[in-house]
Amino acid sequence: KVSRMDMGAYLCIASNGHPPTVSKRILVSVDFPPMLWIPHQLIGAARGSKVIIECFTEAHPSSLNYWTRDDGIMIYESEKYHLDARVGNPEYKVHMLLMVNNLQSEDFGSYRCVAKNPRGETDGTIKVYDSGPPPTSSEPPTTEGEMFEKINMSK
Repeated sequence: KVSRMDMGAYLCIASNGHPPTVSKRILVSVDFPPMLWIPHQLIGAARGSKVIIECFTEAHPSSLNYWTRDDGIMIYESEKYHLDARVGNPEYKVHMLLMVNNLQSEDFGSYRCVAKNPRGETDGTIKVYDSGPPPTSSEPPTTEGEMFEKINMSK
């Protein structure tokens, strides 16, 4: 059985002991439905900060990849959202990234990454929760010793 791992170029060489030897390069392409992996399904972040959500997909032919909120509405590039999709090697791998800027209470909740191609569709959910206010300190430590003291005191 042929799988996506078998995709690529193959060289077939035929020889019967009499010249010429003949060769032919063949490209094997395997169509398969999208699959995805989410490295972090639960992400904590503070209000006012930004968060990067990621999702890895594999599909052939290439999938249509997009992000939605829990209400199903598609997310578009804006001041609030920055979208990126990095094609990997092999080309059927894609690293999807969603950056949510200046987190506010309405930004906490579920985000879905979706991948669709003619063979099928799949999705995964990432939950972003409010981790509380960002830590505040009066003055940054000036020496290495003071820095470790502040770290140990905060535990």
